[in-house]
Amino acid sequence: MTAAIAAHEKGAEVILLDRGSMGTGTNSALANGLFSGPSSAYGADEYMRDTFESGRMLNYEPMVRMVADEALAAIDLIRSMGVVIEETGTSWHSVKPPRPEIIPGFALVKKVADAVRRLPRVRFVGGFYVTELVRDEQGMRGVRGFLANGAETSLHASAVILATGGAGAIYEMHDNQRNITGQGYRLAAAAGLQLWDMEFVQFIPVVLAEPHTPRMLLFSPYPAGTKLINGAGEDLVDKYGLAPLNDSVRKRRDDLSICLFKESRTGPIYMDYRNVADSAWTVHPLVLLSGVKFDFKNRPARILPAAHFFNGGVRVTGRGETALPGLFACGEIVWGLHGANRRAGNALTECVVFGQAAGQAAAACEGEDRPAVEGRRTRTDSPGPSSMGRLRELRASLKKLAWEKAGIVRSGASLRQALDEATHLDDLIREVRPGDIGQRLTREDLLSASFVLRAILTASLARTESRGCFSRSDYPGEDNDRWLKNSCLSYGVKTSTFSLDHSPASGPVPSSRAPQAL
Repeated sequence: MTAAIAAHEKGAEVILLDRGSMGTGTNSALANGLFSGPSSAYGADEYMRDTFESGRMLNYEPMVRMVADEALAAIDLIRSMGVVIEETGTSWHSVKPPRPEIIPGFALVKKVADAVRRLPRVRFVGGFYVTELVRDEQGMRGVRGFLANGAETSLHASAVILATGGAGAIYEMHDNQRNITGQGYRLAAAAGLQLWDMEFVQFIPVVLAEPHTPRMLLFSPYPAGTKLINGAGEDLVDKYGLAPLNDSVRKRRDDLSICLFKESRTGPIYMDYRNVADSAWTVHPLVLLSGVKFDFKNRPARILPAAHFFNGGVRVTGRGETALPGLFACGEIVWGLHGANRRAGNALTECVVFGQAAGQAAAACEGEDRPAVEGRRTRTDSPGPSSMGRLRELRASLKKLAWEKAGIVRSGASLRQALDEATHLDDLIREVRPGDIGQRLTREDLLSASFVLRAILTASLARTESRGCFSRSDYPGEDNDRWLKNSCLSYGVKTSTFSLDHSPASGPVPSSRAPQAL
């Protein structure tokens, strides 16, 4: 949406595509509304230092510097759309929704979407599923896909911006929108782009896992009296020697996720709000639980760590341009800012900074013809022997495989086994002949999910260390002598296989750090 606004300001005609409705199907709509960046008491150099520390020095320095320089202007742009953002602490800026029971991210995307709808040269097309990036020798020429009624569709344009998010929903336990399965990574790789650092998937420690409740992040800050406990009532923060709960969630989330994952292997773990003051239930964040059918005040709620964010992806320039002329990218699909781990608040800041850059640069590519949707024909596939039931079985198998073998803690043996299983699952998904639009949507999402899972597994096998959000039980410590490197995957469309390379990281020399607790 910020890319569309920036392109419009430069005079471009814009078509904004989404498989659903504008903004509300994104992970930004589920966010706690936190922007990271410099503030009145926190300079750009400090921001860069802390971002590199979170990323364990695998960050791409030009991108970190660009965000440090432009974060405050980006936040002011969002304020200009009517979003209330206040400084909270030294390095964070928080969205304040109009009412405490509204998720801050939802209030944010609604205001930005309203701003987009007021622009005369931006057309929104919903129910559009992109299946291919169209290009020739000169660069991008548009996209192909299908509409909600199954009609095949081509869209011709002089520039394309990928803003597809990550792939958290490939995991059995995640807090993403359910359709975020890596479609953008698959599109980019099929068009010839490389994918960087795909092994680095960030897991968030505290996601609701009670049966018959939504898999939602339990937002911080947690009020006094909140505890993480196991079935025996032990305080898990104390048991594992971590910092106070709120500090652990913001500053040591990887260590906390690993500890909670380990604990969950022996029995259930819970978030316990029973000793929280009554007044805390009327304000953010606990007021967000008022619509969930569970007695949080009197019963501990079962939780688990969950897949949250992808740090890797497509490499872009400071203009948001990929290696393919006319193809740009912004948001979670982009690699570089986060390194081995995303710092809290940097996701939304990244969206706005690189959304603006991509939109401005894409507008300069505009040719004489306006972007247009054309070339429609109705799809007439007949149902194959497989049904939606079969696709659901394959989806469940893939999610379980991702969670158990490419999840919070990995090992060489399980990764090798998982890569064989994932390849087999990919073959089975390709055999399915969808008989209706629902089956086709599910199959396309599964093809993206299996693609991303194989990318994660391939990159993970090569990295023989633990760093940031990446943890291997057989290599529990950082190895700065050998692994201050970024992984780079290339994809062979004809063979459906990956090749892997590594490049030296561009960040500063890291500080010493003890191996992560397993």
